[in-house]
Amino acid sequence: MMKPSSDPLILIRSYVDYATIEGESKLNGDYKLGNRMVKKLNKIFNVLQSDDNLAHEVVAGIFASNSTRAKGLAAVDALRLNIYIDEAVDILENIAKQDDIIGFGSQMALRIWRGEFPGKTL
Repeated sequence: MMKPSSDPLILIRSYVDYATIEGESKLNGDYKLGNRMVKKLNKIFNVLQSDDNLAHEVVAGIFASNSTRAKGLAAVDALRLNIYIDEAVDILENIAKQDDIIGFGSQMALRIWRGEFPGKTL
């Protein structure tokens, strides 16, 4: 398995693509495909976790994308990285209004981040 690039534009494009596919697969019930995309997204997160400047650049780029799912997943990652907190919370609060599994996931992410489930972390 290849290590993700450290080129910000490639990471942004890959993240948006993987997150969009993951969101569609979740809504369609194709959990195998969704799980494969989550593994790829986790590899990108690991790269971002090891480079603060890169994390800021990539998360800002994802927040500027048109993909609501990518923005939502990047918002969770931003909270985990302790960057862009206000923007991340705003994004998740807006997505949480959706009446589907994606909205529910955003609600739960916010509740976990706010400490409503002791012992649980993002």
